[in-house]
Amino acid sequence: MRLTRVDITRLRNRHRGYLITLAVEVALLLLLPLAQVHLWLLSAMLIVLALMLMVFVSRYSLLRKTRPLIYGLGGLAIALEVVWHVALNGMPLLGRALTIPHVIVWLVFLTLAVIRMVKTLTREPFVTVSVVMGAASGYLLVGLAGGLLLTALWVLHPAAFDLTSLPPLPPSSGANVAVAPALMAAAFAMLTTIGTSVLHTSNVAGQVVTTVITWPASSTWPS
Repeated sequence: MRLTRVDITRLRNRHRGYLITLAVEVALLLLLPLAQVHLWLLSAMLIVLALMLMVFVSRYSLLRKTRPLIYGLGGLAIALEVVWHVALNGMPLLGRALTIPHVIVWLVFLTLAVIRMVKTLTREPFVTVSVVMGAASGYLLVGLAGGLLLTALWVLHPAAFDLTSLPPLPPSSGANVAVAPALMAAAFAMLTTIGTSVLHTSNVAGQVVTTVITWPASSTWPS
């Protein structure tokens, strides 16, 4: 396969994007304890990750047909993240109403980003360290999506959670995002099949979410 100078430039930029995206994901994981104190930090990191996926990965992807779609979904996800986070703390009823649209948009965006990344990885002309890091980056995206699922479940159905396994909650409305960093960490624990105690094992909704999050761990990534 003969590559032109333009192809080589795009390949280098794409591989750089894999590394940058993975670095942002790892930083998000490491900053979760700090995000427990500064709640805005998790939303800020999610927004940065969405921007990295759009600017560095999707922009130089070999797939062009779905590029406008992922740009649109990414922009909508960022906008909803800001509005949802503010609404949950200031207008809880509006926040609860926005929870489902917020989660759906983020899950569709992350799912499309994972699918595009897998397809792009399978079309890479060379297997390099950056390509392997890209595969790891895509796997971590599944954990992020799982964290969003747990956060939505907390807002809509807090009875599914064991409060003794979660950080102390403020005396304000239960529909806040004070436990979002802890739930994100729990999602990654589920993804690695370590398990977590934050969910009641007898709760059906919790069992469904746990199954959805742990399912990728039993699949080959990528095949």
